[in-house]
Amino acid sequence: MIDNIGSSAVAKINFKNFQEALLDDPKTTTFVIDDHVLADIPNKSQIIQKLDTIRTRQLVQRSLSTLPDFSIEKDSTDRSTLLTVILPRSSTDFGQFIAKVVDISPVIDLSERDINRTFLASSSDFKTINIHGLHPGHHYSVSVIGRRKDQSELIKEERVITDPIAPDFASRNATIVSYHTNITLRALKPAKALQDSYQISYVQLDPLRHFAKLEVNDIPEQRYIEIYLGNLMPGQNYNVSITPQIKNVEGRPWNGILTTKPYSPENLTVTELNTTCIRLSWFLTTRTGADSILINYRLDRTSTPLIEVIVQSNQTSTEICNGLQPGRTYIFIVRTKKSNEISEDVKLLHTMKPKIPENLKILTDYEKRKFRLIMDVASESESHVEKCFVSLVDEKLDVIERISSVENSKTISAIRQCSIYVDLHPGQRYEVSAKTISENASSNIISKSFALQPAFDMETFGLQLLVKLFFFSESDGTLMLKWPVAEMARARLDDVWENIVGSDSTLHFRVDPLSKSISGTWQEQSKRFERKQYERDPLTVPKLRRGACYKVQIYTVTKSGIASEKKFEEFLRISAPKVNITAKEIAKSTASFRAVLESPVIFDPPECSLHIVVLDMRNMTIYDRTTPLTPEISPVVLEGLRSYHRYIINSRIICGKTNDKNCLPKLRTMEPVLFETRQDRPGPVRNLMVRILNPYSVQLFWLPPSLPNGIITHYIIGIHPMENDQESDWSVSVGVGAHSSPLSFYDSSKSNNKQQSIEAIVDNLIGGLRYRMDVRAVTEAGEGDFSAASDAVYAEMPILPPPHPSSRIEIIYNTIHSTDLGIRYSTSMFNTKHGYLKKSALIVAEVSNNNENTINPITDNHNKTITWGQAQKFDLWPSYVAIETVIEPLRKFFPPHFISEKKEKNLQIIGADGTCGDIEVDTICNGPLKPATSYRFKLRLYTAPNMWTDSEYSEIATTKASPTLFAFGSVATILLLLLLLGIASLIALFAWKKRKKSW
Repeated sequence: MIDNIGSSAVAKINFKNFQEALLDDPKTTTFVIDDHVLADIPNKSQIIQKLDTIRTRQLVQRSLSTLPDFSIEKDSTDRSTLLTVILPRSSTDFGQFIAKVVDISPVIDLSERDINRTFLASSSDFKTINIHGLHPGHHYSVSVIGRRKDQSELIKEERVITDPIAPDFASRNATIVSYHTNITLRALKPAKALQDSYQISYVQLDPLRHFAKLEVNDIPEQRYIEIYLGNLMPGQNYNVSITPQIKNVEGRPWNGILTTKPYSPENLTVTELNTTCIRLSWFLTTRTGADSILINYRLDRTSTPLIEVIVQSNQTSTEICNGLQPGRTYIFIVRTKKSNEISEDVKLLHTMKPKIPENLKILTDYEKRKFRLIMDVASESESHVEKCFVSLVDEKLDVIERISSVENSKTISAIRQCSIYVDLHPGQRYEVSAKTISENASSNIISKSFALQPAFDMETFGLQLLVKLFFFSESDGTLMLKWPVAEMARARLDDVWENIVGSDSTLHFRVDPLSKSISGTWQEQSKRFERKQYERDPLTVPKLRRGACYKVQIYTVTKSGIASEKKFEEFLRISAPKVNITAKEIAKSTASFRAVLESPVIFDPPECSLHIVVLDMRNMTIYDRTTPLTPEISPVVLEGLRSYHRYIINSRIICGKTNDKNCLPKLRTMEPVLFETRQDRPGPVRNLMVRILNPYSVQLFWLPPSLPNGIITHYIIGIHPMENDQESDWSVSVGVGAHSSPLSFYDSSKSNNKQQSIEAIVDNLIGGLRYRMDVRAVTEAGEGDFSAASDAVYAEMPILPPPHPSSRIEIIYNTIHSTDLGIRYSTSMFNTKHGYLKKSALIVAEVSNNNENTINPITDNHNKTITWGQAQKFDLWPSYVAIETVIEPLRKFFPPHFISEKKEKNLQIIGADGTCGDIEVDTICNGPLKPATSYRFKLRLYTAPNMWTDSEYSEIATTKASPTLFAFGSVATILLLLLLLGIASLIALFAWKKRKKSW
């Protein structure tokens, strides 16, 4: 509501215009009146009626529209959808400004209009009102109203047309189609945007060329706009600007650089430079207009990615070497490019020449009795080859042509072959040419001229024909070549000879000596033999020298003198002569032997020598010498041998030099000769070690002597006490048992790696003493040497508590009194296995009526004993030491005897010292026992102050009662009986009175 509206004020606020706007607009209208908001009222007549009822109210007018700083402007950031109301900077009495925006665009469809909206000044910045969310190209009426308290006033009203916007031809909903001479642009018009027309200007950039501007009127019913630019040049860039316009208002133009499609290249050709490189050529017209040329290629009929090469537009050819494989067909696609426009494809299929074949040669197939022409073909990864072509021309100019497929290989990287069987004649000359073929492309041709050689191969022939054909025998210096004997083998040989050797060819057998004579007076001559096919007599080469080297050759030769390519060629050395080795005059440390040639032969030793090696039991070489082999060989003397050792004499004849690679040396090894020297005293034992087992036993370990010098019968262990003058040195003998010394070379070589140590246990030692021990081996020749002083072993025996005594203290019952009694024990309880006994202690323990003492376990567990004086504070005496006795350091207490204070009675009295109460309580004292009390006794033996062992407790002994104690006991018993009798009488009297009262 507007307060104080009068009839005269209605004209001032142009109420009629408001009324027309409200009635003409079917949309919901929001209008600010006073302090109340009437919103979402579809019936606009209600507002008019409301206004009519308040015309009596006065409207205060104050026009500010003429102020220079009060304006309505388009926002520079977006002139199509944003407006800014700049409020007066001078002070006013208005508390709030409101902007009312009404769309008054002249459109046929009212749904295209924008809704009416109201905007307030920003609370943070009271100087402007930001109007947003407008539609491009629409005509708006903007009214500014000021408010103070309960009054409102229309201050300013203006009509504004927002800038139209051009379609975005670069968006996803737009298309730009370029051809050689025209460009078509099509795009979706912006939603809710209005425009009357589009101004189109375009200019060719290089060379510069201007075109007349175009105007396209907008058709509101169409959602899309389509613009056609014609009369253009191919491959040129054009600057295109499209500006929307409504009435006299122009919007922001759309600008873009568009390019026409260039012409495609012509006359595409391929020239091969090599098997993996080509030169691709083309022709471009002067009007092509391209910046660059795009070349794409890949293997035909595959889906592999295209390889792209880009060259400049001024080039007419380029070399391509990347990714091309010989023998493969490739598709080449060439296009021109200008900016982002690419011409139509020009395609060309081309098959690369395959690689030429290699290693063209003739092989012999013995199974088929034919010659086979083979050639190597590159692997599949290097070149694609489908087949091979071969042409042969003989001496009579007859031509033989063959085509062969390529053999498959297991892997693509393996070399393949082409193989062709042909009927050829050995000895004739042929001209051969070959090439590979892949689809319609052929490789370069390779040619070769050769004379066909006859066939010969010892092993291949021998598998089916020649296994028994040739046989060599070199015994007695004779070499023999034999033909096959079986009829079937001969028939096969005849067939082979006829087809692949030649009926007029011959077999040649040649033996050439390679060893020279030592004397140099004569030189052995070569021996040659020749046989026809039908001459089957064996060939024998006699009188060859033993140990000499010969070169043996077997091959075939045609009538024209052409020898076979393959030959049986071997360097053969005749076996060496034999020598007998005999040993004699064997002594304790020396021996001699001689070598004698076994039998005379045809022998002029060219390069033979005798090698003698003598080894001992440990495989150590003691003699190694090589001498030239002559009929007379001097005896060999060995000195410095070890006693009772077995030796082996190895000898061999070596004919030839070790560095001769052609003719390997020939060896003849003689039987080994064994001999043994005499016995001697053994050496010291090895690795002597000691391990202490207990206070009286040790375990010794040692290895047999390195030099036993004979058969070891036993070992002597020496024991030497180091700190006790009472004990003298003594020894122990230990048998050899299973640890015997080796008697031969072979036993020694086996036992050196598996030799076990010898073990022995020495008893009867004394704990706490220190001993030195040594071991000597003994043979029939005598006792062995002592080990070095540094190798002696020492054992310091440990001390342990004495062994548990086998007997216990004996009580002398006829000596029991009220305060003392007599006991005795024997020295058989003493045992020095764990060390010398230092002292003994006699322990007394009182027992209760149930023969137990609860204090004794406590003191025993704490390893603690007390004296007689300390036991007096207990009612039940714990165990205490009554007597301590020093023991003489003896090894054995033999014969056993009783220990006693009174030697004539052989007993000891417990409780005999009546003065113990006058000395210190912690002093050991044999104080008197308690009368009528039970006791047990045990003996404690010491090897050290903290190491002791107790015997078992003795039987229980009870001392006699004293007379005074008996009298006191009788009176106490009578008084106790009288007390009990009185208590019983009182109980009976009380019970009788209670019963009488109940009656």
